Amino acid sequence: MLPKQRLIELMQEEFPKCPVCGSTNGYEVSGLVGKYARCRTCMTKWQLFAQNQKILELTLHELPKDGSSLYTITSTKTPLFTIIGARLPTGFWKNLRLDKEVNWDFLSKNISEDVSKAVIAEKEEKLLHQWEGSRAVLETKVVKGNTVETTKWEPGFLLLSTQRLLWLERRVSGLLKKVTSLLVVYEIPLREIRGISGDSGDSRNWHSPKNISVVDNKGKNTFLLQYAFLELFKPITGNAIEIRRKEIEAEKKKERLHVMLDFSFLKTYMEKGGIIMQVLKCPECGATIEFPKSGTETTCSHCGKTIYAQDIFEKVKSLLE
Repeated sequence: MLPKQRLIELMQEEFPKCPVCGSTNGYEVSGLVGKYARCRTCMTKWQLFAQNQKILELTLHELPKDGSSLYTITSTKTPLFTIIGARLPTGFWKNLRLDKEVNWDFLSKNISEDVSKAVIAEKEEKLLHQWEGSRAVLETKVVKGNTVETTKWEPGFLLLSTQRLLWLERRVSGLLKKVTSLLVVYEIPLREIRGISGDSGDSRNWHSPKNISVVDNKGKNTFLLQYAFLELFKPITGNAIEIRRKEIEAEKKKERLHVMLDFSFLKTYMEKGGIIMQVLKCPECGATIEFPKSGTETTCSHCGKTIYAQDIFEKVKSLLE
């Protein structure tokens, strides 16, 4: 049995840089017989398999704390967290390369058809990922004149989209023939999330449900979810929040431009580029519309569609560039 200090030396020799984060800060070895090594920087933890003074294989035992478990493995095009618990040779870890981006296509394949059918998506909203589990719901009862609060665990799915976290309650109805249905009973807009906390775990309890708390403007929401280590749930949701923030900023910018840019400016801009336009074509029905002399928007008299000067400007700009 190799002593802990020797295992640290072997890890340094095999991996002078951490396979996950590239740090050179070294490792800590733990366990009664020194079976685990942890990167001092990203906190990734591996189970070690050594023989004849050499580390032969490593198992990803605990996910990194810096969110990189969500990054895509270049060779497999799958996220790093998918190999938790897998016993892999040192050669795999030496050649490991991570693309620092989220593979949303892979994550969205987790969404079941029943869940997607139960949700009415907003305009341009995309469904990203789901977790199965339970939601804590407080129930108030009056017992012998006293008000008593109890916690009920409501089964269902937590769904992440580009705009919201939605809770879909699983309901069972029918006496002789049981029918299961899903109903959206609660949602948290991503822009209102103020904090996320929860349980960590390792490869031994990867399949066990974990406590996750999401704090929004109304308070704390508690869930018990499968495959939802904090090291994974938080970066997935955090990336979705960042996408939403960028969308909101883009929408605000477009609204400001709609106010600033009118048809008189657009006409001058086009004439400088050699374009003289007397009429417009409605993008919805194709009807001819007289080119407005001013204003930021006009309405098609045939189909009622609103046409913005900003939208025409973007198209004209692409032609002149």
